[in-house]
Amino acid sequence: MIWDIARVAGALVAVVVLYLIGAALVRNFARAEPPPEPGTTPLADVDYRFRCVVCNAQVVLYAAPEGEVPEPPRHCREPMMLVTPVE
Repeated sequence: MIWDIARVAGALVAVVVLYLIGAALVRNFARAEPPPEPGTTPLADVDYRFRCVVCNAQVVLYAAPEGEVPEPPRHCREPMMLVTPVE
């Protein structure tokens, strides 16, 4: 009889502890500040055409960061080749 009362009391203590831990986790998520907005880079209108050296697939890039040529994309696990002249 006393053993049954101890088991029920232990279960109630475990439930309360788990509830408090869960409530604390939810409270921390609710209080968290959102991450800061990423800095916006001004984009320029461009017409860069890249071609895959393996399969000749072509990619056209119409916007890129101002004043710089972006890294070539990868296709077929190889960097693509810039086809259009850079002005």
